[in-house]
Amino acid sequence: MEKPLVALYTANLRGDLDLLPRLHTFIRQLKSQQPDIENDVMVGMVEPVQYRTLLLDLGNSCAPGVWHCDLTGGRSTLMVMDAMSYHAAHVAGFLSADGRAKLEGQVSVALVDVAHTWQEGDIFVTNGTRRGQPPTQPYSLHIALSPATSTRVDGITLHLAPVSGGQVGMAQVASVAGKPALLANEVFDLPPSTPPDPTIAATVEFVVGEVRYYQRKQQP
Repeated sequence: MEKPLVALYTANLRGDLDLLPRLHTFIRQLKSQQPDIENDVMVGMVEPVQYRTLLLDLGNSCAPGVWHCDLTGGRSTLMVMDAMSYHAAHVAGFLSADGRAKLEGQVSVALVDVAHTWQEGDIFVTNGTRRGQPPTQPYSLHIALSPATSTRVDGITLHLAPVSGGQVGMAQVASVAGKPALLANEVFDLPPSTPPDPTIAATVEFVVGEVRYYQRKQQP
């Protein structure tokens, strides 16, 4: 791996847009905390460690029966997550083909499913299989976005345990003896006192307004 990685991740948001402004504040707080890297990982390094952080979602960011999810084919929550600077989200099971087509070119978050993967440098992200587009270049870490029974590294694959909608998971990975190793993992509960981020709150208001407008246009 080129640099130690801190993967922050969510799951099972299930269209709870009201949660997202506070969740964004909490994620920003977690990003600002520099993790401690074990001394044996630092052997031979003379410069301060530079971390890279990925923000991922393991799936179910929208859910059937949630009015804005149904009306947008699963796009609504993803539009807010894009404003929250997510790098990749597992969208299998709720994002319709029409919803994906409407999002393409409109959002930066990678929409990962069985047919679509994402790569950044030497990190390759899939829905849990190696299908989809082949990697564009060699990679040293494969991140599977399908929730696993536990957070662990098997070979070069990082598996992530599921979290609930009000939690943020963290996995810290670095190269040890030339192979990726899990140094730490933890699940953080969103503190009830966390203030909402005003920018994301405004984004939620905008998305809800657009969905309601679309809903009225569809009525006879």
